[in-house]
Amino acid sequence: MNKTMFRTMFLTAAVSFFTLVASAQMPGGGVNSAFLKLFGDSQTFSATATIQVFSNRVEWLRMPMNFTALDSKLRLDVDMGQMKGPAISASTIAMNKKIGIDRVSSLVRLDRRTSYMLYPALQGYVTMPSTDQDAGLQSEKLVRTALGRETIDGHACVKNRSVVKNQKGITVLQATTWNAKDLQDFPLQIETVENGKSSIMRFAQVSFARPDANLFELPKGYKEFPSSDDLIAAAMTRAAAKNQKK
Repeated sequence: MNKTMFRTMFLTAAVSFFTLVASAQMPGGGVNSAFLKLFGDSQTFSATATIQVFSNRVEWLRMPMNFTALDSKLRLDVDMGQMKGPAISASTIAMNKKIGIDRVSSLVRLDRRTSYMLYPALQGYVTMPSTDQDAGLQSEKLVRTALGRETIDGHACVKNRSVVKNQKGITVLQATTWNAKDLQDFPLQIETVENGKSSIMRFAQVSFARPDANLFELPKGYKEFPSSDDLIAAAMTRAAAKNQKK
């Protein structure tokens, strides 16, 4: 298999990951300060989540993930082998696993204006700088407007229209959130809609215990790759070496 095909699979995995994590509607295409603002005062927590992306009311993609947050730091752990839906083929998932890019951890460090994509199987990572807007957590304002009351997984929730505005009063994110009163108004479900696509993220196993701060640091011994192309080259070399040993 040539490098172009590997690059295509890598980009498919990366795009799928960021599309899901960002609920497909985040400004700039990634998890940013506006998304974190939806959690209100709940800036420290851990939870599991399942995100579904729909196009014309048909489920396009579904994937579970683990969320861990500590103040303005966020960690997302994903096994892309658990992706389901027509957006990604079984052969792509299998090849991602074979070359070691199926498990991904994303560290979002707004305090450093930087995010890291970690690949445990490769013991490597790629650094991605954030935009000025991504670092605007403190200056952004969350406005919730109650739409009704519903129950999510046994938790009484207020269904809200949640709008995040920047310091100039410009709306940067709109979502519908279901905030659980018995969980410090934590948004157990977040729904966004744009360009005919809707994304629903539902959380479970929510805990407000402070996670280990080391979870938000780069692991010791991990190698930084200058770009995704360099990481792909390393993945190809590793996969080829394994094949030769068989």
